[in-house]
Amino acid sequence: MKVLFISDFSLHHNSGGAQVSNDLIIKKGLEKGHEITLHNYGSSPVNLIYSYDLIISSNLEVINQTSNYLLDYIINHPNHIRLEHDSCLYLDQSKRELLFKSSKINFFLSKFHLEFFKNFYGNIFNNTEIVYDPIDTSLFYEDGSQKIYDIIYCGFIHPLKGSNNLINFCKSNPNRKIDIFGWTQDQNILNQLSLLTNVKIHDKVSHSEISNIFRKSKYIYHSPEVNEPFCRMVAEALLCGCKFIGNESKIGSLKEYILHGKEKFRIKCKNASNLFWEKIEKL
Repeated sequence: MKVLFISDFSLHHNSGGAQVSNDLIIKKGLEKGHEITLHNYGSSPVNLIYSYDLIISSNLEVINQTSNYLLDYIINHPNHIRLEHDSCLYLDQSKRELLFKSSKINFFLSKFHLEFFKNFYGNIFNNTEIVYDPIDTSLFYEDGSQKIYDIIYCGFIHPLKGSNNLINFCKSNPNRKIDIFGWTQDQNILNQLSLLTNVKIHDKVSHSEISNIFRKSKYIYHSPEVNEPFCRMVAEALLCGCKFIGNESKIGSLKEYILHGKEKFRIKCKNASNLFWEKIEKL
């Protein structure tokens, strides 16, 4: 198939969980022989003059602000697939309904993800599938490494990701050593964390390097303010043998891990990108 994959950012722009997942899905699609054009917020509109067998829409917040004509283009394509990564709060209800009702398949990342979406917006879907964020389990696995870190936090440090909860947790547990492998543009957050003697802030590490850190850690901490449909950070840490500390009620991957157990969870993460394409190819 000739596919146009539309998303705000790629790994070239940002190394967040959605970008990692999309990259793995695209690589699997190419491996299966599909021709895939990736269209981001800065891509040339010339991409849109060509004919595509399929359009996959992912995160569209920036695209909706800068190129809102793309939403109509997506909705009116006869073979549109929706890959939802978040809560889609950036669209109003009428546009959101058009986006999801136009889709042949609406992919969600966990049972929790689909449930809170329906609670927020109602059952606005024609067809839904739950497929995890894909994880390269050849990188993320438990190997019995010595645990040199007690509690770690990895990823974007932001109020919606629970930065205030993280700061309060560090303050409330002065006898626990907390290592942070993350990044933020908020200097105030960094200043507050750097004043705490039990906290060490590390430079940002690559996605492949973080697996070694997970394997050497006892606990992963996360207490977000918003619902995490899956949360790659927690999923990868669990697969590497970390135990969880934080808010269990808002993290889709943790709920799936508890529901299915580690081995079944691992297999579902490993097979996710292949399952995604299998569902599409059956249309």
